[in-house]
Amino acid sequence: MLSKFFSRGGMLARSLANSIGGKGPVDVVVAWVDGRDRKHRAKRRRYLADPGGDTKPERMAVKAQRFSDNDEIRYCLRSIHNYAPWVRTIWLVTDDQVPASIARRRAERYNIRIVDHREIFRGYEQLLPTFNSLAIETMLWRIEGLADRFLYFNDDMMLVGPVKPTDFFSRGGKVNLRGRWTSWTELLEKRTELLEKRMKLLEKRTELLEKRIAFNAYNKLVGAEMLGYTAERFFTAHHMIYPLLRPVMEQLFEEFQPAFLANAKYRFRDRKQFWPIALHDHLLLKSNRAQMALPQNSAHFPVGYCLTASPDDLEVRLKQLTDGTIRMTCINHLEAVIDKVPDAMRYLSDATGPTAPFEKPPRWVLDAVPPGRSDSALQVEARVPAADDGTVTA
Repeated sequence: MLSKFFSRGGMLARSLANSIGGKGPVDVVVAWVDGRDRKHRAKRRRYLADPGGDTKPERMAVKAQRFSDNDEIRYCLRSIHNYAPWVRTIWLVTDDQVPASIARRRAERYNIRIVDHREIFRGYEQLLPTFNSLAIETMLWRIEGLADRFLYFNDDMMLVGPVKPTDFFSRGGKVNLRGRWTSWTELLEKRTELLEKRMKLLEKRTELLEKRIAFNAYNKLVGAEMLGYTAERFFTAHHMIYPLLRPVMEQLFEEFQPAFLANAKYRFRDRKQFWPIALHDHLLLKSNRAQMALPQNSAHFPVGYCLTASPDDLEVRLKQLTDGTIRMTCINHLEAVIDKVPDAMRYLSDATGPTAPFEKPPRWVLDAVPPGRSDSALQVEARVPAADDGTVTA
């Protein structure tokens, strides 16, 4: 299959260049879930007890943190509204849910569309429900009406300054990929040697070694290997907003349909899965449809950093989001940040710009308003028009 695929590589690249180029609308796709919702929790517990297949999900794949909702989606959507007004449509992919922070009818006036998992899995509904971001990413390009060029956000990714389409898609038609080439060869050799000395159980070497590799990093490598790359040299994307080409994902689905469907079958994340974005990025790099861009003007708060950084260090980085030097951020463990920096949500609110007209007031603002002080300055966040659907938004 690979030889057939690459024999058409030049033709594919040319056809994509002609059909997409550096012009046309740009959409945004955001994946979101409220894991605290009772209905969702019950469904998750039911399928966790019997996930199907022959393997039990790893602990990292089912941690409650993966499904938590700390109102990040409010600031994600607000930031796009304020700093990327050129975006045509924001597609919010959910599991039969609507964020409590937005008024749906008003949001639709601002080109925010709710997309249920059933739409992107149409024709393959037997694979639902899914609690697996990799499975969702395998299918999210199937949104009806999605632009050929789109940006993929996790709900904990936000803009904190103005961006342009050319920050993600060059005028020459190439995709700007933020990341770097990675080699795991030396790392694997050193870890293999260490394990052999300590364990002297060669049959367990591979299993133990794989568990020492970060979950998402391994999924990236699996995607790269599908196109002939190896651990000696493959591209790892920076954990920030991902620019994608819908026709490329469609072509990959056609060429690797059994692998795509197998990937989408896992209800919970698994190391055997590939990261669809890695497959997309490596095809673009192989066909000269992408160019690497340094991950500048961005601030990533990884889980480990959120857990181990001091409150002072975290507050310094949060303040940096508003100093004009940063344009994009991703906070992977907001709960841990809030525990250490109680004003974290205020920093996010300042960084993502004025309240959007489709928002409902955040709970932290309502909780902070002193009793009997309806004119409190703390209510500024809540001053948005009433929604047409009858919900109170101010």
